Amino acid sequence: MRTLILGQPNAAFYGSIRNVLYHFGDARFMDESKLDPPLLVEWIAEHAIDRVLMPNPYGNPARLACYRALQEAGVTVVASDRGALPGSWFFDRGFNYDSPSYAPGQWDRPLSEEARAQTRRYLGSLRQSTRALEAQGPRRSGSELRARLRIEGAPVLFVPLQRPKDTVVRYFSGAVSSLSELVDWIEELAERLAAAGTPWNVVLKKHPLETARLPVRGSRVRYAPDTTHVHDLIEASDAVVCLNSGVGLLSLCFGKPTGCFGDSFYAHPGLASSLRSVDDAQRFLSERPAPDPSKVERFVHHLRSRVYSFGRFETELVREPDGSLQRVTRHIEFEELRILGEELPCGGDRVVVVSPVVPTGIYRGSQARVSSTLHAMIANGMRVSVAVLNTSFANRSSRELTREIREEFPQLEFIEVPRHPKFDRSPRGRLRRLGARVADRATLGPHRIASLDSCPLSFRRCVAELCAKIKPKFLFVNYAKLAPALPSDFDGVSILDTHDYQTQFLVEDQERNGARREINRRVFQRTEHRALKRFDRLVAINPDERAVFESIVDAPVFFLPAFSEEHPDRSNQFWSFDHDALLVASMSNFNVKGLLWFVREVMPLVRRQRPDFELTVVGNIARAPDLRGRELDGVRWLGVVPDLEPIYEQAACVVAPLLGGAGMKIKVVEALAYGKAIVATPKALDGIRATDGVHLRRAASPREFADALLSILSSEQERRKLEQGARELHRRDHGFEAARAKLREIFAP
Repeated sequence: MRTLILGQPNAAFYGSIRNVLYHFGDARFMDESKLDPPLLVEWIAEHAIDRVLMPNPYGNPARLACYRALQEAGVTVVASDRGALPGSWFFDRGFNYDSPSYAPGQWDRPLSEEARAQTRRYLGSLRQSTRALEAQGPRRSGSELRARLRIEGAPVLFVPLQRPKDTVVRYFSGAVSSLSELVDWIEELAERLAAAGTPWNVVLKKHPLETARLPVRGSRVRYAPDTTHVHDLIEASDAVVCLNSGVGLLSLCFGKPTGCFGDSFYAHPGLASSLRSVDDAQRFLSERPAPDPSKVERFVHHLRSRVYSFGRFETELVREPDGSLQRVTRHIEFEELRILGEELPCGGDRVVVVSPVVPTGIYRGSQARVSSTLHAMIANGMRVSVAVLNTSFANRSSRELTREIREEFPQLEFIEVPRHPKFDRSPRGRLRRLGARVADRATLGPHRIASLDSCPLSFRRCVAELCAKIKPKFLFVNYAKLAPALPSDFDGVSILDTHDYQTQFLVEDQERNGARREINRRVFQRTEHRALKRFDRLVAINPDERAVFESIVDAPVFFLPAFSEEHPDRSNQFWSFDHDALLVASMSNFNVKGLLWFVREVMPLVRRQRPDFELTVVGNIARAPDLRGRELDGVRWLGVVPDLEPIYEQAACVVAPLLGGAGMKIKVVEALAYGKAIVATPKALDGIRATDGVHLRRAASPREFADALLSILSSEQERRKLEQGARELHRRDHGFEAARAKLREIFAP
């Protein structure tokens, strides 16, 4: 499912429904103020969008223009806003009166005995409840209220007033041009009734969020005190007349004769009466047609079982620049969820994902791992929040990174991206940084897997505060170096995605690359093992490492290979390729050594037969100290790119010349997902069940590597065979659906 979402990812509206956005599948945000409606319709068709989600379509002119264009083009629109029953919300095919969901054909059919009994219980509970759409005062009995308001001795007409600028007032007001005109009509109605010898006491109630009352004349039309509960006013009345307020629906639930001057979604035969003039209102009050109880039950049952979702609302009362009040919904904890009539789960278990890398702008395997895992968790219906340590070498702000993560993962509930303290250049920040360094050295920090540098105290506090706020069932930590971020009082299930066995990585780095030799590997191993033992469950990316972890810890260890969505096959779109061979790599020592090995040992052999051969290198590997400023003949540097897809598409093949390392090489799996012909060393294929010559080419020596490359570059048949094999291997072992199933096992109760 692909969904276009109109609006800004950080808008309060989307923040309130964040925990159910995963039901909209692959989601993308667009700002409606920058869209041309006809072009939007074309874009939706071109990109195979299944539906468009938006808040109140009448909320601003730009959104309304898009809404009308989409409706006219037959595009499925999901309009979302607060419903008219307490605690209700809707995801509907239209908005309020213009929605087809309220037509009698949708709801006016006999109910089963069970449905009727459930609805009657709900109506009884509603009539006794103090819960309403807006804050109200304490409840009283109807007779007590009549005495208090001194309105005994004559029939009572209750008129709830709405907000003058409300959408339904501006667009669905029927014969009434404004709320002021409605009050004028009500006053004229009261005068007519008195002149006819059938006087009524007319009670108005100001909308709770309005700060001023519309003026009234005469003794028969007056306001109730602002704190009067709307349920009491309905109960004390003999009839209710409104424009098209949600209070009219409540009036039907109380069994009161109800009339609407505006266009109302509940004005149907047997329910509320449509009024188009003062004459209509006078006739309505003389007849007082009570709503048909069976039709009210059918309509309410339809709302509760097909249209409305229900939940607990967290709201905030804010004052707008013009002085008016607005109640903003910050969060809805859904208890029942329905989207376009389909009942759906309200949200799975809460999980906080802790990561040392930003899961967007992918140029490193670790980022790809975290990103794909987040997507799979969301697709599995989990309510996911993230805490990401901002160590951006590009000096990007946490606010910018938060916005980027939100755009990629609109379904995330909470996003925390605290900046690493090393970026705090203030005198106090530098002093704290110095203190942390001293403490790190005193506690053998450089030799421990988790130090104050790898997991700062501020980041640990951030994770603890997030867990205390949302109380997740699971805490999913990436890398053992972030083990200290596991709060000591966390009472849920802690899971560590190891990514690799870091001790093995260190040993190979020291012995093969001559790097990090100052680190005491015994201390490092001891601290890694202690970190592993802190968690309730472990995840290994390599089956061999799974066996290693099982020998260290008593906790269950799961195997979750690198995985990703499969990318479309576009290999036949180009007459020729822009890149002979592609290497996507970070600046790790193993990537650097592998690249240098390829350039020195493999490339000369290739260039003897193909002098113009060129290797394209993407990623921040160029920033590595051993490569910075060096000219490597035959290497084309692209650096970090915003989108890898066009680079992969225009590469004849992908190389993975790694000679060491640990874990599973995520960039190899990524190349499989793109269906590329791959040449890789045995070390690059650790944990990947690939058959040489079928899924890819395995090359242990420079000669084997060069021969495999030349074979692919000179034979389209060979290249296409390996491309097909890569896709088959990816579907079999590294596909998204298989990973989702494995994650369900990892997160099982």
